Amino acid sequence: MLREFINQLEKLPQKVMTNTLETDTIKPVIAVIVAQSQQVLAHRDLDEVAKRVEMGILANGGNYMRMYVPAIDSTAMTGTNWAKYDLPSRDLVADSVESMVSNDFFDGIVFIASEPNCTAGMLLGAIRVNIPSMFVCGGTMSPIVENGIQYGFTHLFRQVGKVKTGETDFELLSKIENNTPLATGTDCSRFGANSFNCALETLGLAVQGNGTAPAMSTQRMEIARKTGMAIVKAAQDRLTPRRMVTPVALLNAVISDLACGGSSTTMLNIIAIGKELSYKNVTLKSIGDLAKSTPVLLHDKKNGIALMNQFNEAGGMYAMLKQLCSEHLVNADCVTYNGTLQSVLQNVSIADSDVIRTSANCHNETATLRVLYGNVAEEGSFVHYKGESAFVGNARIYHSEESAIDALMHREIRPKDVIVIQNEGPKSCPGMREINASLALIEGMGLQGKVAVITDGRIADFYEGIAVGHITPETNEHSLFAVLQDGDEIEISVAKGKINCDLKTKEIQQRLKDYDNHNANYANHYLKKWARTVGTASDGCFTKLTKK
Repeated sequence: MLREFINQLEKLPQKVMTNTLETDTIKPVIAVIVAQSQQVLAHRDLDEVAKRVEMGILANGGNYMRMYVPAIDSTAMTGTNWAKYDLPSRDLVADSVESMVSNDFFDGIVFIASEPNCTAGMLLGAIRVNIPSMFVCGGTMSPIVENGIQYGFTHLFRQVGKVKTGETDFELLSKIENNTPLATGTDCSRFGANSFNCALETLGLAVQGNGTAPAMSTQRMEIARKTGMAIVKAAQDRLTPRRMVTPVALLNAVISDLACGGSSTTMLNIIAIGKELSYKNVTLKSIGDLAKSTPVLLHDKKNGIALMNQFNEAGGMYAMLKQLCSEHLVNADCVTYNGTLQSVLQNVSIADSDVIRTSANCHNETATLRVLYGNVAEEGSFVHYKGESAFVGNARIYHSEESAIDALMHREIRPKDVIVIQNEGPKSCPGMREINASLALIEGMGLQGKVAVITDGRIADFYEGIAVGHITPETNEHSLFAVLQDGDEIEISVAKGKINCDLKTKEIQQRLKDYDNHNANYANHYLKKWARTVGTASDGCFTKLTKK
C-alpha cells in the first residue's frame, strides 16, 4: 500500500510531512499495534513481545511502524467502578484501530494484546479496514501452588470467603498472598482472556501456541518472532481478515471454545464479530444449540478444567483442534494464515490424552456453558454450571454487585436464595461488569450449589454452582427481571433451557406499570455515550449507529 501511496505525485506534501520517503518502499510495511500499559498486569511487558515480532518482520523482508492503543483490564479491580469500562473499551480500541490504519500506508498489521475485550476490539477494527492481520498475546501467568495442587488466581478470592467463615486462618491467607507468583500475563485459568486468544488460533489469525504458552518464556518469544514472519507472507498474499473469519470459521471458534469449557465473554465477542460481518449464523440460539451437542474435552483430574500450563504441555489449542477435527466436530477446510486448518494440523499430536480427551472419555457429554430462555430472560441468557443443573429458590434483590458482596460479607445470604444482581447490564450499568468477586466469595463460603445467582451482567467462567448472566432484556428495559422482588420464586433448569419466575401476568403488568428505575448505576461521559448506542447482550453488545 505504501508503494502505491508514494507513487502518487499529488501526495508529495503528505509524503514529506510523514517522512515516508525514508522507508524502503519495496518491502511490505507492517503496523505493529500494541496495547501496552504498566497499569495492566497482562499488558505490562508487551513491548518485549513487540520487539520479537519486529525481529520476525525484518527477518522475512518487511519493515514495521509501531503504534499504541488503550489497554484496559478490570481483573484486579473487579467489583469496582473501573470495571464498568472493560467491555466498552472494546469499541474504543476498534475505533482507534480504524482511525490509525485507514491511511493507505500499511500492507499488514500485527496486534499485540492479552485481555479479551481489548483483543476483540482489535479484531473488530481489523475487519473494518480489512488489511492482512495477525495476533499475538503476552502469555499466561504461573499457577498458585498450595499443598501440591495448582490453582488459578480466583483461589485468592475464594480464600476471603473461607476466612470469613473460619474455614481458613487469616495467617494462611497471608502466606498464600506472600507466595503468589506475580509474573506478568493473563490468569493461568482458562477464562475469557486465554479463551479468546485460543479462539484466534482456531480462526487462523494466530500461530500455534498463542493462547497457551507462558508469559516471558522462550516459547512465547518464539511465537512472537514467528508471528512477525507470518504477517509478511500474509501481506504478500493479501490474506485479509474477511477471507479468514468466515461464518464456518466463527462456528469452529464457538465449538472449540465450548469443548474447552466455554467462556461467556468469548461468546459475547464472537456474536459481536458476526454482527460486524453481517453474518446470520452466529447467534445466542445457535450457540445454545451447539452447546447441547459439544462435549467438554479439556480435563484436569484434580481440578476439573485444566489450567493453561497443563493445556499447553498437552499440546495446546492445535492439539484440541486435531481431536475435534478427527471427530468431525469442526470444519477442517477453513483458511488459516498458513493454509487450511487440516494442513496446519497435519503434524500435530496430543501429548497428554488425559488432559485433551476424546468424546468417549470426555469431561462432560455436553458443554457446561448453556443458553436459557423464559419470562425472566425472554431474549436469552447464558448459564454456567458444573454440578447441579437445576435450582428452585426465592429471590434476594441487590441493585449492584457491591451490595451483593456486602450482603455476603455480612452473612445475609442463606441456602435456597436466588441472588438477583440488577443494574449490571450494558445499558443499566452501564458497561456490563463481570460478576466475579461475589461468585468467588460464594464458593469460598461453601454456598455454591446451595444458592443460585442471576444477573444482567457478565458471569465469571470459574464458578462451580449455577450462575445465569447476560440476562436480556436487562434492568432498564422494562423487563420482568427489572421488577423482581424479594421472595419471588425462581426456577432454573439447564435441561429444559428455562429460567422462569412464578408470577401471574396481571401481577407482572402491575409491577411494570409502577416501575421506576431509580437504582441505575452512576456513569461518566464515555459510558453514557456508549450506552446510547450499545445493543443487547444477546446481540453481543454490538454498538449500532443511531438514526438521525
